[in-house]
Order: sequence, then C-alpha cells, then structure tokens
Amino acid sequence: MSGLPRAVVAVVEELGEAHVYSLAIAYHSAGSYTAATAAAIRQAVPAGHRALVDPLNGEWAASPGTEGPSIALALETALAAKDVAGAATIDIVVTGPDSPIAPVRLTSEVVRQLIASANKRVTLVSYAAYQVPAIAAALDAVSARGVRVDLILESPEHLDGGGGAAAYAKYRIYHWPADQREPRDAKLHAKAIIVDGRDVLLTSANMTNAAYDKNIELGLLCRGGSTALRVQKHFDALIARGVLTSARS
Repeated sequence: MSGLPRAVVAVVEELGEAHVYSLAIAYHSAGSYTAATAAAIRQAVPAGHRALVDPLNGEWAASPGTEGPSIALALETALAAKDVAGAATIDIVVTGPDSPIAPVRLTSEVVRQLIASANKRVTLVSYAAYQVPAIAAALDAVSARGVRVDLILESPEHLDGGGGAAAYAKYRIYHWPADQREPRDAKLHAKAIIVDGRDVLLTSANMTNAAYDKNIELGLLCRGGSTALRVQKHFDALIARGVLTSARS
C-alpha cells in the first residue's frame, strides 16, 4: 500500500465519523494540491484534531496528479469499509429442547469451537467451572500453542466439582474476594467466553456438563464488531482495579 492510501486509512482510524465526512466535503470542493487549499481543508476539523490531517495532506502534496474529489472518495470508501468490518453477527445458542425458531446448538460444542479458533487469548467467566472433558482438551490444545487462558470465577471453591481443580488450576484464575463485596451477599454470576477480543458468547450456562449439554440454557454468540473487546476490557479493568484478584494470591 502506497503512502496516500495509508494516510487515508490512518485518518479514518483516528478521526470520528462526523469529522471524516467533514474532511471529505472539504476535499470534494478542492482541485489539485496547493498549500493554501491544504491549509483550508485542515480547518474542516476541530483544532485539536488538525495535526492528524497533516500526513494526509503531505501525501497529497507528493501525488500531484491526485485531485481533491479522489481523496474525498477514498475517505468515504475507507469509512464504509470500516463500518462493514465492524459489523457484528449475532446467533442464538440453545441447550435443551429445540424449537423452529432456535434449533439446538449445544453450548459445549459452540464453546469448544470458539476456544479452538483462538490465536491470542481465551477468557472464561463462570460462577462454576467443573471438569468438561471436551473443553479442558480444547484449552490444553490452544495453551500448547501459546494462547493465554484466563478463568474468572465466583470463587476458587467452584473449581472443585467434578474434578475441575485438576483440569483448570494450571491456568490464571481470578475471583471476587468475599470480604471485598458490597453488599456482602453479592455473587459473580456472569457467564461468558471471550476469544481474542473478537468473539464472545454471553450465556446463562455455567461451565458444567449439565449446563453445557442437558439443561435449558440460552446464549447469544456475537462475532465481530466491538462487543467482545468491550466485554474483555470490562473484566480487565476489574482486574486492574483489584476488584478481581488472583485466586493464588
């Protein structure tokens, strides 16, 4: 990718949508590059953001055959591509009896596939984490190729059922210390599987054999977009603030 396309993409990544459209309008009315025209276009965005436009104008100056409307079209195209790439797909994940509306996709199989797709990080959030052989094997497999695995649980004791302690204690485990809760009877009741900040399953199912394969459970699988990253950042912020602490500390 040459300098001008890279500069266009950088502006679209750095500026908000409204500012990008303002820039596109300014470029639409321009002809060939001149220093005066570039300075005028720079005024199309608020003062605090104008420095972000300078690299684009610099590349424009280095491409004398490029007219302003061409840059405007490039900005609008890059913005549209960003919107499409950021769109999420949502699917229903159901364990238990199916219906014509929501055919069964066993939670255990969806979770296994999600884990297998990980390249960098898997975060599992659950009230309980019993030993589910297919899930334990999937975590072992991605961990062996360098994927980070974190478990966020209501308490370390909820690893004990079904041999969970042996299956999962090798990974980072975080919990919400009982003596730091307000009110004191509050519970960590969230259940989610987050993969690479890209995909997230938000589910009613605890990480147990019954929940994953037998109970009536319901979840939403969100692929793409910003949802998974926002969920990951929420739990990362709780860890950074010390709300969630290492179960081994």
